[in-house]
Amino acid sequence: MAHATLHFTAGMVVGMAAQLPLLRRGWGQHRERPKALLRWLYRSWALGVWAIIPSLLRYAGVPADFCKGWWMNLFLFHPLINQWGFHATIIGGVTLVGTFVLQYGVILVALFKNQKERVT
Repeated sequence: MAHATLHFTAGMVVGMAAQLPLLRRGWGQHRERPKALLRWLYRSWALGVWAIIPSLLRYAGVPADFCKGWWMNLFLFHPLINQWGFHATIIGGVTLVGTFVLQYGVILVALFKNQKERVT
């Protein structure tokens, strides 16, 4: 069974990738950049939470057979990711940190770009 961090990261990566066109569109406009960046962040985190719902249900006491059913693929292929095995805990932790670093870097670049545009 994969760790919840791997599921959360998978949701965040899918959310960030899905929102990338909107972020690119708003990136070039000074006033739209913060809104696009916040939408990119919020929606990636929301999809991350969506991806761990089966894990949360399991911790809430829902039977394991129900949480392992094919219908849980609605939550970003939760049962398929669970088949990765015990090493998924390490992969989940590393990719989660990498995702946070990526988001933090994008925020810093946006702040730097806004500051640079304000000065000139």
